Amino acid sequence: MKKYLYLCLAVVGIAVFASCKSQKAVVASYSDLNGEWSVVELNGKKLDPADSKQLIVIDVARNHLSGNAGCNRMNGNIEYSEARKNIIKFPQVATTRMACPDLKGEQEFLEALNKVVRFEAEGNVKPVNTIAFYGTDNGKLMVIEKK
Repeated sequence: MKKYLYLCLAVVGIAVFASCKSQKAVVASYSDLNGEWSVVELNGKKLDPADSKQLIVIDVARNHLSGNAGCNRMNGNIEYSEARKNIIKFPQVATTRMACPDLKGEQEFLEALNKVVRFEAEGNVKPVNTIAFYGTDNGKLMVIEKK
């Protein structure tokens, strides 16, 4: 009887251990960034893409960034090297200069974009549909979501 009890405990223990096996984190590649993205979080604040109107369009083949900073259109180049995975920069992003009623959110977005040095996938879903950008201090600057 004791042998049967120990055998049952061993089987239950193995089953619990197997079910607790941690999932492997999804790793984002540069090619995953290709396409249109809505900004859903900026400096720790959740954003409604319909309200903020911030859109990032990444063309990995051309190493080019475009989109909407909130009111003004933006364009720029992307610095990325296959040798340094997940390291990315958006230097010299240019914007139009339209007369907008409130530029505070747009300025915050452009400042965060200027500080970006790396990216990572958020969550464990493949294909990657949510990406976080980080600064030099490892602080999360923004989260973008595939449109």
